[in-house]
Amino acid sequence: MKIGVISDTHLPGADQDFPKKLIEELKNVDLIIHAGDHCELRFLNKLKSIAEVKTVAGNRDSYQLQQKLKDKITFEAAGRKISVIHGHQFRGRNILQGLNYSFGDSDIIVFGHTHRPFNEKVSDKLFFNPGSPTDKRLEKNYTFGIIEIDEEIKAEIKILKEES
Repeated sequence: MKIGVISDTHLPGADQDFPKKLIEELKNVDLIIHAGDHCELRFLNKLKSIAEVKTVAGNRDSYQLQQKLKDKITFEAAGRKISVIHGHQFRGRNILQGLNYSFGDSDIIVFGHTHRPFNEKVSDKLFFNPGSPTDKRLEKNYTFGIIEIDEEIKAEIKILKEES
């Protein structure tokens, strides 16, 4: 199973739409995970027109989205337990400890909020933040992630290059 992972798109505002290269990449996945801060429902609907979407509300999402989406979700995909949360709930604390405490029995924990890519296995558990494909803040690159689940879990942060 191939999963496209994004977060913190902050659309509109940081940008007016998803980058074309991101959309092309997402057309090749089985599932999209968005770790919150879509900002508007129309951008979530655009992702849903590409593939199945599992998502949570972020702290910058519209009132409509915050009412529609949960703060955190856990589901199974390809025999693995995956949990998703935006991450603003852990402000001022060690985020990995908070994530591990909240989702101790998950194989993969996806989070956002920091706009900082993070891809690390700790105690056989994958902690994954895709960064942002549209609002890099202080990061060098716009990024998103791909997680492939087969016999093993393989995760990669992908850099979106500037279009010429």
